[in-house]
Amino acid sequence: MNWKRLLKWLGATIVVVLTVILGVAGIQLLRFHRAAHFVYDIDPLPLFATSDSAVIQRGRHLAESLGNCLGCHGPDLGGALVDDIGPIGRVSAPNLTTGRGGVGSQYTDGELARAVRHGIGSDGRTLFYMPTPEHNWWPDSDVVAVVSFVRSMPPVDGAREPSTVLPFGRILDQFGVMQLRSAETVDHNVRPTELPDPEPTARYGAFLARGCVLCHGEEMSGGRIPGAPSTIPIPTNLTPHETGLAGWTEGQFFQLIDTGRRPDGTALDPFMPIGVLRAMNDIERRALWAHLRSLEPREFGSR
Repeated sequence: MNWKRLLKWLGATIVVVLTVILGVAGIQLLRFHRAAHFVYDIDPLPLFATSDSAVIQRGRHLAESLGNCLGCHGPDLGGALVDDIGPIGRVSAPNLTTGRGGVGSQYTDGELARAVRHGIGSDGRTLFYMPTPEHNWWPDSDVVAVVSFVRSMPPVDGAREPSTVLPFGRILDQFGVMQLRSAETVDHNVRPTELPDPEPTARYGAFLARGCVLCHGEEMSGGRIPGAPSTIPIPTNLTPHETGLAGWTEGQFFQLIDTGRRPDGTALDPFMPIGVLRAMNDIERRALWAHLRSLEPREFGSR
């Protein structure tokens, strides 16, 4: 066997393969750059903040629970580093107040409302890592409530480093493995025409559970999040399957929310935003449980 010829052939093959890989990666990075700078033809919403105390209180509740605004932006909305997700990037929530370094003064009320519903920033471009599907279904009254709550908060000085999407994360985004561009996670032309009233029903719970889908999957059966680094825990099965919540009672589910511990005494991983669930009121908790019990039982990880 001519070893020199074989090694030469292997070397040439490796060069060709690497060239193709780098070429594909380069194209995807270019596509991501263009998509990140795309300006959406969606006007700011005709919604305005109010000083009504009841509306502001509703906004605080939404910010603490369903929207998880405080969980990311901090209890004073002064911003926070949410998570470092390794090769994917860094999730950093900006200061939403009008203090020095805050972005509050850069947004009109209508632009804030558009950010909540459409995941679009004041410049008309997509935001990143914003969990838009969790709240793009909110009725106008709830969007106004959140905007009013944000406007009611005292100014906080201090800027936060912006979120970053590293090359690996950009490639995952473009291949559809992970959608990191918030404006691309929802259909801007379709919104629920008939929103259910806040009541302890599975139908209302299905809307509340939209935030759960981001980690637990469309079928809510859990499993490793596609593209996620190993440092992120594997979401559990939330369906009434034997590998999920089969055998659980409503009381055990509420106990999980209040204590952060499963019926067997094991604690939830800190990655789970248990504070959001804990801030839910009785109607919301019961509605979420009703929705989970109505799901088709699916084996763990069957996304």
